[in-house]
Formats: sequence, C-alpha cells, structure tokens
Amino acid sequence: MSSKIQQKLWKLASYDPYIMDYCPVLYNKAAGIGIFFLFQLLILFVSVIAGFKVYFPNYLALGLLFGVLAIFIFNKWIDLLNRIHHNSHKIGILLAQFFFNFIFSLILSIPFWLFLFEHQILYKLYLRTGKMSYGNIEQLWLKPLGLYESWFLEREGFIILSICIALFMVIAFVYTIPYFLIFKDKKSNYTSVKLNYERHFK
Repeated sequence: MSSKIQQKLWKLASYDPYIMDYCPVLYNKAAGIGIFFLFQLLILFVSVIAGFKVYFPNYLALGLLFGVLAIFIFNKWIDLLNRIHHNSHKIGILLAQFFFNFIFSLILSIPFWLFLFEHQILYKLYLRTGKMSYGNIEQLWLKPLGLYESWFLEREGFIILSICIALFMVIAFVYTIPYFLIFKDKKSNYTSVKLNYERHFK
C-alpha cells in the first residue's frame, strides 16, 4: 500500500495514483521524482525572497506574497510540462526542456549569488563609484556588475566564482534531472499500463 505522502509526490510529478497502484515497484522512484519537483518549488520561492532581500529589503512581506504566487504559477507549469513528457517521450522535447531549464536555473541562481556575496559586491561598487547606497533602478545593473567584478578579486575571487558555479550546477541539476527520469521510464510498467488503460477505457 502506498502512503499519503507518496501519493502527493506522485501527483506533483503527474503520475496517476490509480495507475501507480498497478506498479508497486515504481512507488519510491516516482516519489523521488516528485521530491525533485518539490525542491524546484522551494528553490523558486527562496530565490524570489533572496531577490527582494537584495533589491527591496523593506518589502520582504511583499516578497513572500510574490514567492507564493510564483509557486502557484510554476506548479501549473510543472503539471503542464509533465503531462507532455508523460504522453510524448521524444528526445527533441527533452532537449528543449533541458535548454529552457538551464537558462531558468541561471536566472534563479543570480539572486542567491547577489545575496551571498552582497558585502563583496558593495565593496567593489564602492571602489568603482565611491558610494555605499544606490537607487533601486541603479542597483538592477550595478549589483550584477559588482558580482562579476568580485570574481576577479585577488584573494577571494576564485572562491566566489567557484561557489557561484557550484550553486548554479546544483540548481540546474534539480531543474533538469526529473525530466530525464520521466523520459527514462518510457518503457516502464507504468507507461505500459497507462497506454493500455487509455486504449481500452478512454
């Protein structure tokens, strides 16, 4: 028998719980895929909060609201994409998804980078401009510029760059691996039962 938590994770990964009842060997694997999608939602939420902390620290409550809204919208997007991947196991769709999520992972990484290395960024900007505070519009391009220049600091630049790359790779992994796992299941019992069920009862 499957647990309630497993069923929630199956649903998050767009595995039909009714069909999954006929594939007990896949219970944990499908739930594991669901965990990756849960992590995607958490990363998105924290990235939004980090972005507000860097650019709009006085509006963190609004950041929470935007974070929840982003989770709601992205969850719908996940559901749509998963249905496509479950119904069409084509390498072209998978590669397009990898490319999209690679770019999206890069975008999500930037607020984390700016938050983690804010002091180094402000130091570089101070050396450049002689100021310690900036307008909201000015920050949009100055802080990413300060981060870029921080990568070339003599003592700690390599460490900052390495952490940025590592963080990006972790996020990219979380945002790409579940689609590969779904694609890999194209010849699993779940796919066979699903196709048989749709052929005879839909």
